[in-house]
Amino acid sequence: MAVSPELLYPPIELAHVASFLEEYGHEVTIHDADAAGLDADGILTRILADEPELVCLDSSSTSLDQDLALAGCVKQGSQALVAMLGSQVTFCPDEVFAEGRIDVVVRGEPEATVSALANRITEGKPLGGLEGISRVETDGTVVHEPERAKIRDLDALPIPARHLLDNQAYHFPGIQGTVTTVKSSRGCPLDCSFCGYTLAQGLRFRFRSPEHVLRELDDLYVNHGLRHVVFRDPIFTTRKDRVLAICDGIVERGWKDLIWQCETAVKTLDENLLKRMADAGCRHISLGIESGNAEIQRKHCGNKLSDLEQAAEVFRVCREVGIETRAFCMIGFPEETPAMADETIALVNRLDPDQVQFCAVTAYPGTPLYKMLRGTREFDFATMTGYGALEGNEHMSAEDIEQKIREAYRSFYGRPKRLLREFANPGRLVGRVLRYFTLFRRRA
Repeated sequence: MAVSPELLYPPIELAHVASFLEEYGHEVTIHDADAAGLDADGILTRILADEPELVCLDSSSTSLDQDLALAGCVKQGSQALVAMLGSQVTFCPDEVFAEGRIDVVVRGEPEATVSALANRITEGKPLGGLEGISRVETDGTVVHEPERAKIRDLDALPIPARHLLDNQAYHFPGIQGTVTTVKSSRGCPLDCSFCGYTLAQGLRFRFRSPEHVLRELDDLYVNHGLRHVVFRDPIFTTRKDRVLAICDGIVERGWKDLIWQCETAVKTLDENLLKRMADAGCRHISLGIESGNAEIQRKHCGNKLSDLEQAAEVFRVCREVGIETRAFCMIGFPEETPAMADETIALVNRLDPDQVQFCAVTAYPGTPLYKMLRGTREFDFATMTGYGALEGNEHMSAEDIEQKIREAYRSFYGRPKRLLREFANPGRLVGRVLRYFTLFRRRA
């Protein structure tokens, strides 16, 4: 999905689904409009030219209106059954069906469900009783079939069908050359109130073995010539022994030009692990800081920062071994006061990551935070970008939250020591300034 002009990730979810379908003998095509530079008419033309029996669209909160519009055009122009997947539609299927533009919502993990759906279609069987879907009857009634169990053995999954993607089209800010993404585990037991990762993946941590992950790395490195990898696991270093084995496999293969990054939690890292990761090509880690306030940490953030001294040590070691860091921070939790937000700003200044990202707290459908607020507040899904505050709380208005975020950026990047570091790399500084003003122009 295109997150910004500088960032374009491959639709790896669809590539996972495609590889599963291919194993069952189905002919599959992936169309990525962003990668191909196509507008709605252009991508529709490509889809219809395939004369498909099943069209499965990936969706997101901010693109849902466009996704539904495309789905409606596909239904009008073909005989295909139109399905949609993604955490957004998993938790609001009745609303998605309202205008009759899709036939099926794939809820939760999509691989086994889409494969079973495709098998029913090719065999001419009805969809009743198919686990993991919501569907609409001819009279407009929405039927929610039973949940499908999470995939227990992730090693049983085939590696993603990258041969169906234009792998040279994907890029990431600050990285020269193309990038790809890898999902080496699923689920996160931390259960942060705002997090969308667990909506489809669940709270139970499930992981692919080091051998299975290395098989995928072999494929993308040898067969597709890819050298930059972003691991998209919720907490990549949940199992240190697994990560160490992956690092050992990379080193043993002699892939000194394989550069990778990950997202994880501070409390799952230590000096030995960070050194081994750096030796294996890790050059960047994104870390969920979220809040510097202990009460908000416990209530909303999985208590990821229970030991601030350990957190400071992690950032210090990262600088020492040559791993850049990005701190993800949030402002605007339901009970957050300006003073609590100031604790976050002070903590981030102390940790001094290489990059920082401040977002407004956003209650995505299905999350605990959404359930907490849904009874009193209505949400426009298309505005759920994380760039701007959708609403205030009892202590701060939406405008106050956005002003506090501006203050946080100025405080972090305006420190004399920080300014000297930024001026040492003028190109990167210009990019960050442009992103800053683009960010707040979107808030307006």
